[in-house]
Amino acid sequence: MFLKSLDIFGFKSFADRTRIEFADGITALLGPNGCGKSNVVDAIKWVLGEQASKAMRAEKMEDVIFNGTENRKPLNVAEVTLTLANETGLLPIDVPEIQIKRRLYRSGESEYFINSTPVKLKDVRELFWDTGVGKAAYSVMEQGKIDQILSSKPEERRYLFEEAAGITRYKVRGAEAERKLEKTEENMRQVEGILGEVKRSYDSLKIQAEKTLKYRALKEDIFQFELDIQLLRLKQFNTERDHRAEELERLTKARDACKAELDAINKSLEENMDVVNSMEEKLVQHQKEIYGLAVEKNAKEKEAKLLAEQRLEAKAKIQQNEGRERAIQNKIDELIEDAEEQDGVVRDLKKRLEEIEKNIAAFEENIKLASAQIGENDGALRRAEAEIAELEAERAHLEKDLQTITDDIVAALDAGLKNAGYSAAERRRTEEAVAEVLQRLRTMLAGRETMLRDLVAMVDRALQGGQSIQPSELRRLAETLATALAEGASHAEKAQELFENYRRATPSFIDDFLAPEGIITRKRALDDKINAAKEAVRQRREKIAQLRSENDGLGLKIEEYRKTLEDLRVNRVRMATQAQSAEEQARLIRRELAGQEALLKTVQDELFLDRKRFDEIAERIEDAEAEIAEIERRGRRLTEELENLERDIAQRNGDVAGKQESIKKKMTELSRFQQSIEKVHLELVQSETEIRNIKENFRETHSRDLMEFEERMFTITTPTAEIREKLAAARATLKDLGSVNLMAPEEFQETKERYDFLSGQLADLQKARDDLARITAEIRAESSELFLTTYNRIKKNFHNMFRRLFGGGRAELRLSDPNHVLESGIEIYAQPPGKKLENITLLSGGEKSMTAVALLFATYMVKPSPFCFLDEIDAALDEQNVLRFVQLLREFGSTSQFIVITHNKKTVTGARTLLGVTMEESGVTKVISVRLENEDALDNPPEAAAEIEPIEDEDVEAETGMELPLGVDDPSQVTEADLRPIRANRNSNNRIPIMDEKS
Repeated sequence: MFLKSLDIFGFKSFADRTRIEFADGITALLGPNGCGKSNVVDAIKWVLGEQASKAMRAEKMEDVIFNGTENRKPLNVAEVTLTLANETGLLPIDVPEIQIKRRLYRSGESEYFINSTPVKLKDVRELFWDTGVGKAAYSVMEQGKIDQILSSKPEERRYLFEEAAGITRYKVRGAEAERKLEKTEENMRQVEGILGEVKRSYDSLKIQAEKTLKYRALKEDIFQFELDIQLLRLKQFNTERDHRAEELERLTKARDACKAELDAINKSLEENMDVVNSMEEKLVQHQKEIYGLAVEKNAKEKEAKLLAEQRLEAKAKIQQNEGRERAIQNKIDELIEDAEEQDGVVRDLKKRLEEIEKNIAAFEENIKLASAQIGENDGALRRAEAEIAELEAERAHLEKDLQTITDDIVAALDAGLKNAGYSAAERRRTEEAVAEVLQRLRTMLAGRETMLRDLVAMVDRALQGGQSIQPSELRRLAETLATALAEGASHAEKAQELFENYRRATPSFIDDFLAPEGIITRKRALDDKINAAKEAVRQRREKIAQLRSENDGLGLKIEEYRKTLEDLRVNRVRMATQAQSAEEQARLIRRELAGQEALLKTVQDELFLDRKRFDEIAERIEDAEAEIAEIERRGRRLTEELENLERDIAQRNGDVAGKQESIKKKMTELSRFQQSIEKVHLELVQSETEIRNIKENFRETHSRDLMEFEERMFTITTPTAEIREKLAAARATLKDLGSVNLMAPEEFQETKERYDFLSGQLADLQKARDDLARITAEIRAESSELFLTTYNRIKKNFHNMFRRLFGGGRAELRLSDPNHVLESGIEIYAQPPGKKLENITLLSGGEKSMTAVALLFATYMVKPSPFCFLDEIDAALDEQNVLRFVQLLREFGSTSQFIVITHNKKTVTGARTLLGVTMEESGVTKVISVRLENEDALDNPPEAAAEIEPIEDEDVEAETGMELPLGVDDPSQVTEADLRPIRANRNSNNRIPIMDEKS
C-alpha cells in the first residue's frame, strides 16, 4: 500500500482546493511556523475518522471548516480525499487504487466515501484494521505525541503493540461479542422475567387442569359405575321377569287343569248349581279382583318406597349442588374483584403510558423547536456575518474616503497658510503683546477703582459728620481720574491696534474649513459614518456572540432533552411490558371467571333438573299414595261382597253336601294355584315396573337411553357390591376435589404452548450465550497468543534499536500484569550508556525522544505501517542523534513511506522529496512540491555548519534557480548549510527542477 495523494478543500487554512502528491521514500514537509504544516497531519487523521474536536485543535468539529479571512468569506463545507495505491492487496478491497473521502457541512452533517460510494465511519475504520494505519495507530506521530507514548500510563501504550500484533480486529470483534453477550443476557433476563410470570400461571393452571381432568375422569368413572350398577339391576330384573313369566305360564296351566277337574265335578251339579256357579263365578271374579288389588297395592307401595328413596337421593344431590353453587359463586365474586382490581392496574399503567407518550411527544417537539431555533439562529448568524462583511467593506470605503479628505485638508491647509503668509512666531509675539496691554489696563483700572471707592467713602464721612470737603482735594482727585482715564484710552487704542495685527496674522480661510458645507464638516460626517459602522459591527458581533451562546445553550438543552427522551422511551418500553403483563393476567382472570361462570351455569342447570325431578318424584309419591288409598277402599268393598257371596253359596249348596268336600279340596287347590298365579303376576308386574323405572331414571339422570349400552350388560363380571364400593369411593374423591375450573385444561394448553415457546426462546438464548462466551474465549486466546508473539519480537528489537541509537546501554519492556496479557500495561525501562536502568520518566527530553524513536522503529521491524507522518519528533534531538535518526529513516524508507514535518536541516537533507508549505495570502495555505532527483549526495548528509551566515536573495536564486528554496519564505534565513547539498547536486551536473506547484 502506498500513499499517493491528499486532496484538501475547505479544511482549516486550505481555502482553495489543494492536491498534495506524495512520493515513496522520505518526504520532508517544510515551512515557517503557523503556515499550516500540522493541518496536513490533521487532515490525514480527520479523513481516517478522528471524532474528537480537541484532537483537531478545535472547540467543535465545525471549526475545522475554513472560517474566512479579511479578504475571503467562510466556506460551508470541508472535504479531504486520501488516495492509496493497493497493488499489493493489503487492504481488503480488490481494486488497485482506493480513495477515502470525508466531507463535513457547517450544519453538522458528515459523510464518508470509499471509492465514491457512501459508507459509514465503521467501514472506514474496519478497512485499516491491523495495518498500522489509523487515527490512533502508529502511522501518525504528531508533535509532542511521541513523548506522550512514554509519559502516558502503561495501559495506554498498548495500542502500538495491539496494532502491530494485528489484534485490533479481534479486539473489536471480541468487544462486539461481549456487547452481544451482554445484550443476550439482558434478553435472557427479560425472557426469564416473562417466563416467571407465565410459569406461575402455568403451575396454577397445571394443577387446575390436572384437577379438572381428574374431575372429568371421576365423573366418567362414576357414570360407568352407575351404568354398570343399573345394567346389573336391569339384567337381574330381566332375569327375574323371564323366570316369573315362565312360572306364571306353568301355574296358569296347573290352575287350568285344576279348574277343569272342578268343572267336571260341578258338571253333574250344573243344573242345580246354576245360581251357585253364577255366584261362584262372581266369587272367583271378586277373588281375582281382590288378589289383583293386593298385587297392585303391593307394587304401588314398593313404587312409593322406591320413589321416597329417590326423593332422598334427589334432596341430597340438591343440597350438594347448592353447596357447590355457593362455593362457585364465592369464587366468582373473588375473581370479579380480582378482575376489577387488575383492570384498575391496567388502566393505571395505560394512563401512565399515555403520560409517558405525551412527555415523549413534548420532548420531541421541544427538540424540534430547539433545532429549528438553532437553524434560525444559524441563519441570523450568517446574515449578521454578511452584514458585518458589508459594514466592514463600507467602513473600509469610508476610511479610504476619510484618508482622501484628510489629505485634502492637509493640502488645503498648507496652501492656505502659505498664501496667507502665516507665521506662528509672529502670532505668538502678537498674542503676548495683547496679553501684556490687557494686563496693564486691568492693573490701572483696578487702581482707579480703589481711588473712586476712597472718594465715595470720603464723601460719605463728610455727609455723616457734617464736615465740608476741601475743593483742592476734590480737584486733585478729579485730575488724577482724568489722567487715569486718558491713560486707559491710550491702552485701549494700543490693544485695538494689536488686535488688528492679530487678525491680520490669523488665516481667514479657516472659516471656509469650518463652514457647514466645508471640508471639516464633511470629514466629521465621514467620522460619524465610520463610528456608526463600527457601532453596527459591534452590535452585530454582540448579536453573533449572543446567538452562539444561545445555540450552545440550546445544544445543551437538546442533549438534556435527548437523554430525558431516551429515559422516557426506556420507561415506555418497561411500562408497556408491565401493561402487557397486567393485561395478560387480567385475561387469565377473565378466563378463569368465564370457566367458573360456565361451571356455575352447569351446576345451576343440574340443580334445576334435580329440583324438577324432586318435584316430579313428590308428585308421583302423592299419586301413588292416592292410588293405594283407592285400592284399599276397593279391596274393602270387594271383601264385603265376597263374604256375602260365600254365605249365599253355603246356603245354596246344602243339597250337594256330599260333594262339598271334593269341591272344597278342588277349590282350595284352585285357590292355591290362583294365589300363586297372582303372586307371580304381581312379581312380574313389579319386575316390569322396576325395569321401566331403571330406564326412566337413567334417562332423567344422564339424558341418555340405557338400552344404548345393552350389549355391555352381558359382559360385566364385577360383582355389584364391589362396583358400589368403587362408586362410593369415586363420589367421595369427587367431593374432596371441591370447586373445579372446567376450562382449566384448555387454558393450560394455551399457557403451555406459550411456556414451551418462551422456554425454547430461553434455551436458544442460553445456547447463543454459550456460543458467544466460547467465541469470546477463543478470540481472547488467539489475541493473547498474537500479542505475546508480537510483544516478544518488539521487546527484542527495542533493545537492539536502543543500543544502536544510543551507542550502547540497554532497554527493556515489561508487562505490568503478565497473568492478564490482554489488559496488562507495558512498562518501559531504559539505561543509556553510563547510567542506571530506570523508568523513562526520569530521562531527559532528548533521551525520551530517542527512546520513543527506538520503540517506533522496533515496531516497524515487526509490522511496518505503509506510510507514517512524523511531526517534529526530531525537535529535541541533538546533531549526532539527528544523523542517526535520518539514517534509520533512510533504512526503513524502502519498506514504508515517511512524511516528516521538520525544521532541522539535517533531516531535510535526508529527504528525496520536499513539500513547501507557505501562506502567500494571509490565512490561506499553499503547498509547493520539489523532487530531488540525485540520491548520491543524500547518502552522506553534511555536518552542521559552524557558523550560519545569512545570504542575499540574489545569491539564493543564482545557486538554486528557485525563487523560494526549500519552502523558506524569508531569503535572509537561507544559510550556507542550506546551499551545500544544492551546490553539490549542481556540481554533479544534476539540477533540482521544480516538479510541480499546486495550490
